Amino acid sequence: MLALKEKSGDYYKVSFPDGREGYVPAAESIKYAEWVASRQPSSDNLVSTSKQLLGLPYLWGGTSFKGVDCSGFTKTVYFMNGLVLPRDASQQIHMGELVDTSKGWSNLQPGDLLFFGVPAKEGKSERVVHVGMWIGGDQEFIHSAGRVKISSMNPEAANYDESELKRFLRAKRITPEDAVVDLRKTALYQ
Repeated sequence: MLALKEKSGDYYKVSFPDGREGYVPAAESIKYAEWVASRQPSSDNLVSTSKQLLGLPYLWGGTSFKGVDCSGFTKTVYFMNGLVLPRDASQQIHMGELVDTSKGWSNLQPGDLLFFGVPAKEGKSERVVHVGMWIGGDQEFIHSAGRVKISSMNPEAANYDESELKRFLRAKRITPEDAVVDLRKTALYQ
């Protein structure tokens, strides 16, 4: 997102956060009000957005198309659908509604967040170290681990991820009401 200064022919003159100015093709841009009005954080849209990031490299602290870490990935997917989540997995896990996975994965819906780490025990606090997003299919989730990729909880699947299954903690369902900010209802960038 860039600040629009003026339209000049087929280009928008924009300013960057550091004060530099530049031009972007108007045909390849959309004004913020139009963009935010088109956001629909449905399960299908969350999955579609997440798959657009497949292959993106892992970058610690990353939240852009240059690279993402695990929580930067989920934050970016939700942001691109109009919802702002906290930055880190250890914060994201405190949002939304707990999804019961005690009898398997059947209660999960595409877009639900899966959290991984070390459970609390013997005076030590739980440690949340990874997050991914459920996409359905063959018990599949998408996450940033080395790169953005799709893994499965199904031991019979070619993309089965035993190490993530072993450190799975719980799943949460995030609704627009749970988000830190629903951009569709807040004049954050206007």
